[in-house]
Amino acid sequence: MIETAVITGAASGIGLGIAKALAARGARVILADIEIERAEAAASEIGGAAIAIPVDQADEASIIALADRAFAHLGRIDAVFANAGVGAGGPIYTTPQRNIDWVLSVNLMGPIWLSRAFVPRLIVQGTPSRFIVTGSEHSLGLPHRGGMASIYTISKHAVLGFAQTLRRDLAATPVSASIICPAVVTTDIWNPGRTRHERFGGPRMMTERPAGQVGLDPDTAATRILDGLAAGEFYVFTHGADIAEVHDVQSDEIAEALDRFAERYGADA
Repeated sequence: MIETAVITGAASGIGLGIAKALAARGARVILADIEIERAEAAASEIGGAAIAIPVDQADEASIIALADRAFAHLGRIDAVFANAGVGAGGPIYTTPQRNIDWVLSVNLMGPIWLSRAFVPRLIVQGTPSRFIVTGSEHSLGLPHRGGMASIYTISKHAVLGFAQTLRRDLAATPVSASIICPAVVTTDIWNPGRTRHERFGGPRMMTERPAGQVGLDPDTAATRILDGLAAGEFYVFTHGADIAEVHDVQSDEIAEALDRFAERYGADA
């Protein structure tokens, strides 16, 4: 049972949905976000079980400061959700370097830094706990409906590798790992540039939600996520059919290539 949790990217979307669902189940939660005013407003709406702490998931020092404040406030931490994420569109060969650096800093280095700041303390804590990273259906394949968000897809494939190796690394500890793989959820991921750092080109606001970016309600997604975690799942899904479609395309292609290899060189090659 999760009684205390730290959630990055918790000012809106999936992160906020998780914070609200956990608080409704009696947990104390920290809403960590670069948009601190939105996080504070959300924490105030949730009530006394929630507080907001600023964090920049593209900055290791900010993450270390979050860990210090989180352990000081909560004492024992049952779950850390490395949930914040951003995206950028376009084919990889024309994506500006600043966007590549930005997406990889937030989506990949952020969870790695969070694990380095929190996991050693969770191990010393000695109680069952969980480190959860938010991946995507993009972690499992290449959704045709995901547009040409190439660097986003690359980052989410890398996040799956991070989560899998973290699970292996934690096998002999009281800490476990999970990856959330949502399909389309109604979040602000379509407009991530509003918080883009100056060193990555500065903020860029979009005014109209792209077609196809209206999906599952974040509160429903959060309920399914917590159900999956309660069941001890490593792969935690918000959707079934969409995820299966993406996964099957990739797994079928690999299986077919292996069959052709066996035909050329023999089954034992």
